[in-house]
Amino acid sequence: MGGVEMSLAFTEEIWRPELSQFRAIDIRCDDCGRTKRLQPHEIREHVANGVHSLVGLHNKLHCSVCRSRGGVAKNVSLFPIKRGE
Repeated sequence: MGGVEMSLAFTEEIWRPELSQFRAIDIRCDDCGRTKRLQPHEIREHVANGVHSLVGLHNKLHCSVCRSRGGVAKNVSLFPIKRGE
């Protein structure tokens, strides 16, 4: 490589959880159509519990309506809303 070395492990910027970029996250169950919006305080709770990314959050979520009906309840989609939008 010529001259400049790059490291993917370290940057000069302060690290922030991916979830901190969003002011809200809309969640939709793709099986029953139920929707919910995670508000900023709910997002902060997930970050405080060690969930820092959308993938990590997705893995934790389920649809309570589908679960009560005996389904797997893991077919959910996330729609993040960035700060300033």
